[in-house]
Amino acid sequence: MLTLPGCEETTARKGRWRLPITLVLTLGFGGLMLVAVASVFWLGVQTSGRNTYNLLADKAELAMNMVEARVRAQLDPARNQVDYLTNLLAMGQVSIQDQDRIETLTRGALAATPQVAGIGVLRAEDGRMLGATRMVNTESAFSMDKPADAAEILADVLKTGSAHWLDPIWADEIATTVMPVQGPLRKDGQFIGAVASVVGFNGLSRFLRDADKGMENDISAFILFDDHYVLAHPALAERKFDFSKVTGRPPLPTLEEVGDPVAASIWSVVGPDGVGTKLAKWNEGKKVDTRVHERRSDVQFRQAEVDGVSYFYLLRSISDYGEHPFTLVAVMREEDVDREIERFQHLLVVGFSILIGSVLAAMIVGKMISRRIRLLSGAAVALRDLDFQNVPRLPDSRFREVADAAAAFNAMISGLRWFETYVPKSLVLRLIRRDGAQAEIPSEEREVTVLFTDIKGFSAMAEKMSPQETADWLNRHFTRIAACIEAEGGTVDKFIGDAVMAFWGAPDEQPDHAARALRAAHAIAQVVAEEAEEARVAGRPPVCLRVGVHSGPVIVGNIGAATRINYTIVGDTVNTAARLEALGGEMMGDECYVVLVSDDTVRAAGNCTIDMPLAPIGAFSLRGRVALVDVWRLIVPS
Repeated sequence: MLTLPGCEETTARKGRWRLPITLVLTLGFGGLMLVAVASVFWLGVQTSGRNTYNLLADKAELAMNMVEARVRAQLDPARNQVDYLTNLLAMGQVSIQDQDRIETLTRGALAATPQVAGIGVLRAEDGRMLGATRMVNTESAFSMDKPADAAEILADVLKTGSAHWLDPIWADEIATTVMPVQGPLRKDGQFIGAVASVVGFNGLSRFLRDADKGMENDISAFILFDDHYVLAHPALAERKFDFSKVTGRPPLPTLEEVGDPVAASIWSVVGPDGVGTKLAKWNEGKKVDTRVHERRSDVQFRQAEVDGVSYFYLLRSISDYGEHPFTLVAVMREEDVDREIERFQHLLVVGFSILIGSVLAAMIVGKMISRRIRLLSGAAVALRDLDFQNVPRLPDSRFREVADAAAAFNAMISGLRWFETYVPKSLVLRLIRRDGAQAEIPSEEREVTVLFTDIKGFSAMAEKMSPQETADWLNRHFTRIAACIEAEGGTVDKFIGDAVMAFWGAPDEQPDHAARALRAAHAIAQVVAEEAEEARVAGRPPVCLRVGVHSGPVIVGNIGAATRINYTIVGDTVNTAARLEALGGEMMGDECYVVLVSDDTVRAAGNCTIDMPLAPIGAFSLRGRVALVDVWRLIVPS
């Protein structure tokens, strides 16, 4: 007897101690996180106690980074919309001549980016601009013949290779100051126009106002243009300025016009060289503070006093927008900075909470991974039983390797479900359970019962249906017949045209194989009745079926060529069952279902035929057999 590969290893592993993967992942992640976070927390406490001012500077820069990130998040979508429309038009997915489509796209772009005040496509061939502008709580499409600045826009973008920002301008159409971003539009290497988008600063100011409300320590922010003009400020969120007739200066309010004394005092000098006393203290030769400023070479510090209150200003130049850079300013009060020192005593409590939260998060992640693996294991168990239809589809996962494994497993199951339609699953299962370690199934003689079914007049019926209709009908018919056979433990050997061949008694030993076959034949009567009703409704003649059943010895096993074999049966018993089925055609008369059973099957079934009445109809000579065969007819309800 051959041993399947891996059996020895499996046997050796039976005595090994195995741990649940949930426990390993949970404790592993949690333990590692506990060690890592606890170490960092301890070092953080030690460092924080010596470098309080350093941490304050870090916090100030963090606030600056957060504001800058939000400002970029406010402005970048405008350029992204320009790039998106440019790509659509350049690739030909949308024609530059399709005014309705362009208006729809631009209105959709405005709806998706509330900070954008307007967006348009300027055609080079006729100078016509198509697009949409934001009105009050709505987006309105527009079409303009040769705007006044059309030639200037086309000439500007023609010199550039991609979208770029311009300095603020006054937009008469929406009566506000906007910041435009525009880019060239080329198709197949030919310049065909430009795409432009504008951001209104009222929205940006409202954004800064809302951002200020979420800031800790009363940190506020505003944006300067050319040091003395205010691009955006929380105080400008609901204010409007008319710069339609202003020339010789940017269409922006000055620091004084904004009405914020703190912002207006940014250039006031307090302490040596414009640096406040506390900031000067940070620079009094302390090495730690020197390193702070070395790390923050892009941030400038200033301090000023307004109405007896000292303020710190953090300034950072942003050069990615417009032809001239503008300055991001974050402001905080000195007393709020001092308050940070008092908060140091809460560091231990906060740090401990973070430690616990991190460990819990790590444990949750471990459970998430283990849950996916358990699902994979459960699906593999169902696959072991060849229960392809009930193998659960594994869900996607945020973990790449687990997601790849789930996708591969789902693809494999899909393929096996197709494979199942070609290979009888019940037969494979019985072969596996019969002798799973046996490398080959030997051919042997076995007592079995064979059943043949055939449709009377199928050729005439098929002539009235299309090939697809014929195939669909046959599939439904075979599915119903196979269900009756498999319900009694039989094996569907093959489908021959419109006929079915099945047998009982192999590969499993079935002493009652004859009774099982008779019960299956009796159950098929219901299939015939259902198909007759369907034919009546469809206006077709009823489908008639003849069945032959015979019991006897056969050779059963793997039979076929070296490259393809079938587990099947051969012998005179098979031929006799086929001849009985053919004989049924002569005795059908007006009935649509005839089952002829040999005397050998009746005797093999014994008392099991009580619930299935049988009537002898005589001895017949069957082709291929010398002796007469006693034939019975199974009585089924009409």
